[in-house]
Amino acid sequence: MATEPPILDLPLSWARVDATAPRLRTLRLPLSRRTWVPCADIPEGWSFQQVFEAHLRPLPGGVILQGCNETLARYVRSQGGDAAQVGVEAALATDARAKASLMELAHRGRRWGEVKELFPDEVNRRKMAELWQATAHGSKPQLQCAFRTDFDEHLRGFVLVNGEGVWLGALTLSQMKPDYWHVELLLRREDAPVGVMEALILDVKARLRAEGARWLSLGTVPFVEMADPLAAGSCRWPWRPTCRGRAIARMGRWMRFSFDYQGLYRFKQKFGPIWRPLYLCGWPDLPWRILPDLSWTSRHLHLVGYAALQLGARRRRRGENGGK
Repeated sequence: MATEPPILDLPLSWARVDATAPRLRTLRLPLSRRTWVPCADIPEGWSFQQVFEAHLRPLPGGVILQGCNETLARYVRSQGGDAAQVGVEAALATDARAKASLMELAHRGRRWGEVKELFPDEVNRRKMAELWQATAHGSKPQLQCAFRTDFDEHLRGFVLVNGEGVWLGALTLSQMKPDYWHVELLLRREDAPVGVMEALILDVKARLRAEGARWLSLGTVPFVEMADPLAAGSCRWPWRPTCRGRAIARMGRWMRFSFDYQGLYRFKQKFGPIWRPLYLCGWPDLPWRILPDLSWTSRHLHLVGYAALQLGARRRRRGENGGK
Protein backbone atom coordinates (compact mmCIF):
# COMPACT_ATOMS: atom_id res chain seq x y z
CA MET A 1 0.00 0.00 0.00
CA ALA A 2 1.45 3.38 -1.04
CA THR A 3 2.41 5.73 1.76
CA GLU A 4 0.44 8.98 1.78
CA PRO A 5 2.75 11.98 1.26
CA PRO A 6 2.94 14.29 4.27
CA ILE A 7 0.71 17.36 4.16
CA LEU A 8 2.71 20.36 5.37
CA ASP A 9 -0.12 22.85 4.83
CA LEU A 10 -1.89 24.17 7.93
CA PRO A 11 -5.16 26.05 8.46
CA LEU A 12 -4.74 29.82 8.32
CA SER A 13 -3.61 31.30 11.66
CA TRP A 14 -1.84 28.08 12.60
CA ALA A 15 1.90 28.73 12.70
CA ARG A 16 5.15 26.84 12.37
CA VAL A 17 7.27 27.40 15.48
CA ASP A 18 10.45 26.19 17.13
CA ALA A 19 8.96 23.69 19.56
CA THR A 20 9.00 19.99 20.36
CA ALA A 21 5.23 19.39 20.47
CA PRO A 22 2.11 21.07 19.06
CA ARG A 23 0.24 23.58 21.20
CA LEU A 24 -3.43 24.01 20.30
CA ARG A 25 -5.80 26.76 21.39
CA THR A 26 -9.16 25.09 21.90
CA LEU A 27 -12.65 26.44 22.59
CA ARG A 28 -15.70 24.32 23.39
CA LEU A 29 -18.69 25.50 21.35
CA PRO A 30 -21.90 25.71 23.43
CA LEU A 31 -24.56 24.40 21.00
CA SER A 32 -22.77 21.77 18.96
CA ARG A 33 -20.43 20.71 21.79
CA ARG A 34 -17.63 20.56 19.22
CA THR A 35 -14.09 21.71 19.97
CA TRP A 36 -12.99 24.66 17.85
CA VAL A 37 -9.25 25.04 17.19
CA PRO A 38 -8.85 28.62 15.84
CA CYS A 39 -5.06 28.65 16.06
CA ALA A 40 -2.16 26.38 16.94
CA ASP A 41 1.62 26.38 17.15
CA ILE A 42 3.03 23.42 15.20
CA PRO A 43 6.68 22.29 15.27
CA GLU A 44 8.68 22.27 12.05
CA GLY A 45 8.44 18.90 10.35
CA TRP A 46 5.10 17.84 11.81
CA SER A 47 2.64 16.94 9.06
CA PHE A 48 -1.05 17.74 9.27
CA GLN A 49 -1.75 14.00 9.33
CA GLN A 50 0.36 13.67 12.49
CA VAL A 51 -1.42 16.58 14.17
CA PHE A 52 -4.82 15.19 13.18
CA GLU A 53 -4.17 11.71 14.57
CA ALA A 54 -2.35 12.72 17.75
CA HIS A 55 -4.18 15.91 18.74
CA LEU A 56 -7.38 16.54 16.77
CA ARG A 57 -9.07 13.15 16.57
CA PRO A 58 -8.98 12.67 20.38
CA LEU A 59 -10.69 16.01 21.13
CA PRO A 60 -14.06 15.59 22.89
CA GLY A 61 -17.19 15.92 20.78
CA GLY A 62 -15.37 16.31 17.48
CA VAL A 63 -13.35 19.16 16.02
CA ILE A 64 -13.98 22.32 13.97
CA LEU A 65 -11.25 23.97 11.88
CA GLN A 66 -11.46 27.25 9.97
CA GLY A 67 -9.28 28.54 7.14
CA CYS A 68 -8.63 25.14 5.55
CA ASN A 69 -7.41 25.06 1.97
CA GLU A 70 -8.53 22.45 -0.55
CA THR A 71 -5.79 19.98 0.41
CA LEU A 72 -6.76 20.05 4.09
CA ALA A 73 -10.49 19.89 3.32
CA ARG A 74 -9.98 16.82 1.15
CA TYR A 75 -7.97 15.14 3.89
CA VAL A 76 -10.61 15.81 6.55
CA ARG A 77 -13.26 14.38 4.23
CA SER A 78 -11.10 11.32 3.60
CA GLN A 79 -11.14 10.71 7.36
CA GLY A 80 -14.94 10.72 7.47
CA GLY A 81 -15.38 14.44 8.17
CA ASP A 82 -16.97 17.19 6.12
CA ALA A 83 -16.14 20.64 4.73
CA ALA A 84 -18.03 23.68 3.41
CA GLN A 85 -16.61 26.57 1.42
CA VAL A 86 -16.96 29.78 3.44
CA GLY A 87 -14.76 32.24 1.56
CA VAL A 88 -11.60 32.72 -0.43
CA GLU A 89 -7.92 33.33 0.27
CA ALA A 90 -5.84 35.99 -1.51
CA ALA A 91 -2.40 34.47 -2.14
CA LEU A 92 0.35 36.66 -3.62
CA ALA A 93 3.24 35.07 -5.50
CA THR A 94 6.26 36.98 -4.21
CA ASP A 95 7.90 36.98 -7.67
CA ALA A 96 4.83 38.45 -9.41
CA ARG A 97 5.25 42.01 -10.65
CA ALA A 98 2.71 44.52 -9.37
CA LYS A 99 0.60 46.59 -11.75
CA ALA A 100 1.79 50.09 -12.59
CA SER A 101 -1.20 51.66 -10.82
CA LEU A 102 -0.38 49.75 -7.63
CA MET A 103 3.28 50.72 -7.85
CA GLU A 104 2.27 54.36 -8.13
CA LEU A 105 0.08 54.10 -5.02
CA ALA A 106 2.95 52.49 -3.12
CA HIS A 107 5.32 55.23 -4.31
CA ARG A 108 2.95 57.84 -2.88
CA GLY A 109 2.81 55.97 0.41
CA ARG A 110 6.60 55.75 0.75
CA ARG A 111 6.83 59.53 0.74
CA TRP A 112 5.32 59.52 4.23
CA GLY A 113 7.70 57.15 5.96
CA GLU A 114 9.67 53.93 5.84
CA VAL A 115 8.93 50.28 6.53
CA LYS A 116 10.63 48.73 9.55
CA GLU A 117 10.49 45.25 11.07
CA LEU A 118 9.36 45.07 14.69
CA PHE A 119 10.51 43.00 17.62
CA PRO A 120 7.53 41.56 19.57
CA ASP A 121 8.32 43.23 22.90
CA GLU A 122 5.96 44.94 25.34
CA VAL A 123 6.54 48.41 23.89
CA ASN A 124 5.63 47.32 20.36
CA ARG A 125 2.65 45.30 21.60
CA ARG A 126 1.35 48.43 23.29
CA LYS A 127 1.90 50.52 20.15
CA MET A 128 0.15 47.88 18.05
CA ALA A 129 -2.86 48.03 20.37
CA GLU A 130 -2.86 51.84 20.18
CA LEU A 131 -2.77 51.71 16.39
CA TRP A 132 -5.71 49.32 16.39
CA GLN A 133 -7.75 51.84 18.39
CA ALA A 134 -6.74 54.57 15.90
CA THR A 135 -8.14 52.66 12.89
CA ALA A 136 -11.56 53.36 11.36
CA HIS A 137 -12.88 50.24 13.14
CA GLY A 138 -11.23 50.81 16.51
CA SER A 139 -14.47 51.70 18.32
CA LYS A 140 -16.43 48.71 16.99
CA PRO A 141 -16.71 45.29 18.66
CA GLN A 142 -13.68 43.29 17.62
CA LEU A 143 -13.77 39.76 16.26
CA GLN A 144 -12.14 37.12 18.43
CA CYS A 145 -10.32 33.99 17.30
CA ALA A 146 -10.88 34.73 13.60
CA PHE A 147 -7.13 35.35 13.35
CA ARG A 148 -4.19 35.98 15.68
CA THR A 149 -4.70 39.35 17.31
CA ASP A 150 -1.77 39.20 19.74
CA PHE A 151 1.67 40.24 18.52
CA ASP A 152 3.48 37.36 20.21
CA GLU A 153 6.93 35.83 19.83
CA HIS A 154 5.76 33.49 17.04
CA LEU A 155 4.78 36.35 14.72
CA ARG A 156 6.76 38.84 12.66
CA GLY A 157 5.66 42.47 12.56
CA PHE A 158 6.23 45.34 10.14
CA VAL A 159 5.26 48.98 10.42
CA LEU A 160 5.33 52.04 8.15
CA VAL A 161 6.42 54.85 10.47
CA ASN A 162 6.75 58.55 9.62
CA GLY A 163 9.53 60.93 10.55
CA GLU A 164 7.87 61.81 13.87
CA GLY A 165 7.69 58.16 14.90
CA VAL A 166 3.94 57.83 14.27
CA TRP A 167 2.80 54.42 13.06
CA LEU A 168 0.72 54.90 9.92
CA GLY A 169 0.15 51.23 9.16
CA ALA A 170 1.25 47.83 10.42
CA LEU A 171 0.88 44.13 9.74
CA THR A 172 1.83 40.89 11.45
CA LEU A 173 2.73 37.57 9.84
CA SER A 174 2.53 33.92 10.80
CA GLN A 175 4.40 31.20 8.92
CA MET A 176 2.50 28.17 7.61
CA LYS A 177 5.55 26.54 6.05
CA PRO A 178 9.05 27.69 5.05
CA ASP A 179 7.96 29.43 1.83
CA TYR A 180 4.46 30.56 2.90
CA TRP A 181 3.57 33.52 5.15
CA HIS A 182 0.12 34.69 6.19
CA VAL A 183 -1.01 38.20 7.18
CA GLU A 184 -2.76 38.18 10.56
CA LEU A 185 -3.27 41.82 11.60
CA LEU A 186 -3.52 44.51 8.91
CA LEU A 187 -3.97 47.93 10.50
CA ARG A 188 -4.18 51.41 8.96
CA ARG A 189 -4.39 54.61 10.98
CA GLU A 190 -7.67 56.27 10.06
CA ASP A 191 -5.99 59.51 8.93
CA ALA A 192 -3.07 57.79 7.15
CA PRO A 193 -2.26 59.16 3.67
CA VAL A 194 -3.20 57.33 0.49
CA GLY A 195 -0.80 54.55 -0.47
CA VAL A 196 0.51 53.69 2.99
CA MET A 197 -0.88 50.13 3.07
CA GLU A 198 0.11 49.46 -0.52
CA ALA A 199 3.68 50.52 0.25
CA LEU A 200 3.75 48.40 3.39
CA ILE A 201 2.47 45.23 1.72
CA LEU A 202 4.68 45.51 -1.36
CA ASP A 203 7.79 46.19 0.73
CA VAL A 204 7.07 43.19 2.96
CA LYS A 205 6.45 41.02 -0.10
CA ALA A 206 9.83 42.06 -1.52
CA ARG A 207 11.58 41.25 1.77
CA LEU A 208 9.99 37.82 1.92
CA ARG A 209 11.01 37.11 -1.65
CA ALA A 210 14.63 38.04 -0.81
CA GLU A 211 14.46 35.53 2.06
CA GLY A 212 13.30 32.74 -0.28
CA ALA A 213 9.56 32.78 0.43
CA ARG A 214 7.28 32.04 -2.52
CA TRP A 215 3.90 33.10 -1.14
CA LEU A 216 2.39 35.88 0.94
CA SER A 217 -1.25 35.27 1.88
CA LEU A 218 -3.34 38.38 2.48
CA GLY A 219 -5.79 36.13 4.29
CA THR A 220 -9.48 35.44 4.04
CA VAL A 221 -12.36 37.27 2.42
CA PRO A 222 -15.47 35.58 3.84
CA PHE A 223 -18.76 35.01 2.02
CA VAL A 224 -17.21 35.24 -1.46
CA GLU A 225 -18.06 32.36 -3.79
CA MET A 226 -15.85 30.77 -6.43
CA ALA A 227 -15.88 27.46 -8.24
CA ASP A 228 -15.72 24.81 -5.52
CA PRO A 229 -13.67 21.76 -6.56
CA LEU A 230 -15.19 19.79 -3.66
CA ALA A 231 -18.81 20.49 -4.58
CA ALA A 232 -20.79 17.55 -5.93
CA GLY A 233 -22.98 18.63 -8.84
CA SER A 234 -25.16 21.71 -9.00
CA CYS A 235 -26.71 23.46 -5.98
CA ARG A 236 -30.32 24.11 -6.88
CA TRP A 237 -31.24 23.76 -3.20
CA PRO A 238 -28.58 25.67 -1.25
CA TRP A 239 -29.68 24.35 2.14
CA ARG A 240 -28.76 20.78 1.23
CA PRO A 241 -25.65 19.57 3.13
CA THR A 242 -23.59 19.37 -0.07
CA CYS A 243 -24.42 22.99 -0.90
CA ARG A 244 -23.78 24.70 2.43
CA GLY A 245 -21.15 27.01 0.97
CA ARG A 246 -23.79 28.65 -1.23
CA ALA A 247 -26.09 29.16 1.77
CA ILE A 248 -23.28 30.62 3.90
CA ALA A 249 -22.46 33.10 1.12
CA ARG A 250 -26.12 34.16 0.97
CA MET A 251 -26.18 34.74 4.71
CA GLY A 252 -23.08 36.90 4.38
CA ARG A 253 -24.80 39.02 1.74
CA TRP A 254 -27.79 39.51 4.04
CA MET A 255 -25.46 40.83 6.76
CA ARG A 256 -23.13 42.92 4.61
CA PHE A 257 -24.24 46.07 6.46
CA SER A 258 -22.19 44.78 9.42
CA PHE A 259 -19.07 43.69 7.55
CA ASP A 260 -17.90 45.17 4.25
CA TYR A 261 -16.48 41.98 2.77
CA GLN A 262 -16.90 43.40 -0.73
CA GLY A 263 -14.64 46.35 0.12
CA LEU A 264 -12.12 43.90 1.60
CA TYR A 265 -12.24 41.88 -1.62
CA ARG A 266 -11.65 44.97 -3.76
CA PHE A 267 -8.68 46.04 -1.61
CA LYS A 268 -6.98 42.66 -1.88
CA GLN A 269 -7.86 42.28 -5.55
CA LYS A 270 -5.69 45.29 -6.46
CA PHE A 271 -2.58 43.24 -5.51
CA GLY A 272 -3.34 40.68 -8.24
CA PRO A 273 -3.68 37.62 -5.99
CA ILE A 274 -4.43 34.04 -6.87
CA TRP A 275 -7.83 33.38 -5.30
CA ARG A 276 -8.21 30.00 -3.60
CA PRO A 277 -11.29 28.51 -1.91
CA LEU A 278 -11.26 28.26 1.88
CA TYR A 279 -13.28 25.79 3.91
CA LEU A 280 -14.77 25.27 7.32
CA CYS A 281 -13.93 21.68 8.23
CA GLY A 282 -15.54 19.42 10.80
CA TRP A 283 -14.82 15.95 12.07
CA PRO A 284 -16.68 13.64 12.37
CA ASP A 285 -19.30 15.93 10.81
CA LEU A 286 -20.21 19.57 10.23
CA PRO A 287 -23.66 20.25 11.73
CA TRP A 288 -25.58 23.43 10.91
CA ARG A 289 -25.62 24.51 14.54
CA ILE A 290 -21.91 25.28 14.46
CA LEU A 291 -22.74 28.46 12.49
CA PRO A 292 -24.49 30.24 15.41
CA ASP A 293 -21.82 28.70 17.65
CA LEU A 294 -18.99 30.33 15.71
CA SER A 295 -20.88 33.61 15.22
CA TRP A 296 -21.36 33.96 18.96
CA THR A 297 -17.93 32.76 20.07
CA SER A 298 -16.08 34.91 17.51
CA ARG A 299 -18.22 37.95 18.49
CA HIS A 300 -19.53 38.31 14.94
CA LEU A 301 -23.05 38.54 16.35
CA HIS A 302 -21.86 41.40 18.58
CA LEU A 303 -20.61 43.20 15.46
CA VAL A 304 -23.93 42.58 13.68
CA GLY A 305 -25.83 44.02 16.64
CA TYR A 306 -23.59 47.08 16.81
CA ALA A 307 -23.92 47.69 13.07
CA ALA A 308 -27.73 47.28 13.23
CA LEU A 309 -27.96 49.89 15.99
CA GLN A 310 -25.75 52.29 14.03
CA LEU A 311 -27.82 51.73 10.87
CA GLY A 312 -31.04 52.38 12.78
CA ALA A 313 -29.63 55.58 14.28
CA ARG A 314 -28.61 56.88 10.84
CA ARG A 315 -32.07 56.18 9.44
CA ARG A 316 -33.71 57.99 12.36
CA ARG A 317 -31.47 61.03 11.78
CA ARG A 318 -32.36 61.05 8.09
CA GLY A 319 -36.04 60.86 8.99
CA GLU A 320 -35.69 63.78 11.40
CA ASN A 321 -33.95 65.78 8.67
CA GLY A 322 -36.65 65.12 6.12
CA GLY A 323 -34.85 62.23 4.44
CA LYS A 324 -31.80 64.31 3.56
